[in-house]
Amino acid sequence: MNDQDYSENHAPQNAAIPGDNNSGYAPYREEPRVLKHSGPGIASFVIAMVALAGYIVSFIVAGTLIAPVLDETGVLKGETSGAFLFLGLAILALGALNVIGVVVGIIGLALRGRRKVFGIIGTVINGLVLLVFLLLIAVVLMSAGSLQ
Repeated sequence: MNDQDYSENHAPQNAAIPGDNNSGYAPYREEPRVLKHSGPGIASFVIAMVALAGYIVSFIVAGTLIAPVLDETGVLKGETSGAFLFLGLAILALGALNVIGVVVGIIGLALRGRRKVFGIIGTVINGLVLLVFLLLIAVVLMSAGSLQ
């Protein structure tokens, strides 16, 4: 065997040569993982949006029920218990909806292999609304205690 025979490429015909892009084989391509959005996360976000819309609608409806019984000075002149009852029940029902939204959002955050964007947004919005709701109750209770 001479040096000339040894310097020839004795690699098989289909063998991939490192650094050669024309070797006949396509380079290994790693497919990017496409994560789907989590269902509970989306549900939490939708619950947050429905609850926010519900708060807006309930305050508008309560305002339209109370407006006709106000006189020019802003003093109530008639029966308004129906409007306040509606507003109180609507806020309690929407508060319960926010609690459900927080729980579903946490479930959406706990799922593996799913996107967490809607779960985070839904949990934060529902949690902030609940925090404002609880702070409002605390302020009302503190002011009611100072009136005596």
